[in-house]
Amino acid sequence: RDFGRGIPASKTAIIFDRFQQVEASDATEKGGSGLGLYISRMIVEAHGGTISVESELGQGSTFKLKFPHEPPEPAHS
Repeated sequence: RDFGRGIPASKTAIIFDRFQQVEASDATEKGGSGLGLYISRMIVEAHGGTISVESELGQGSTFKLKFPHEPPEPAHS
């Protein structure tokens, strides 16, 4: 969770895509290429999970990761 500027609702569907940033000026002002959340999504999905975001402008964002929970295999005697 962060307490940054937040992500507009119109951007939440694309921020996990390659080279996407909330604002184009972020690349020059803050650095970065827009790959961080894309890489995060790829790692989470490789483990069978999902990643999502809830955000409110001026209040910040909360990122949620969900992974499948499978019961352990029974031990064989």
